[in-house]
Amino acid sequence: MNIVTQKENLIKWIQTIEDSKILNKLESIKSEDTFDFEKEWARSISGDELRERTKKHIKSLPWKK
Repeated sequence: MNIVTQKENLIKWIQTIEDSKILNKLESIKSEDTFDFEKEWARSISGDELRERTKKHIKSLPWKK
């Protein structure tokens, strides 16, 4: 199915919706910010850092002592 057909089908379906919860959800999807890769990359941690944090957490668990 090509993009034009998909859009047409979605428009037809949306026009039939009467449930306000569904319409509100669609509106929230529409207003969501797009994914900002650079921002997420800046927040990321390396695999090594993740490994060290995991080890530290496991060692801090009471049953591990």
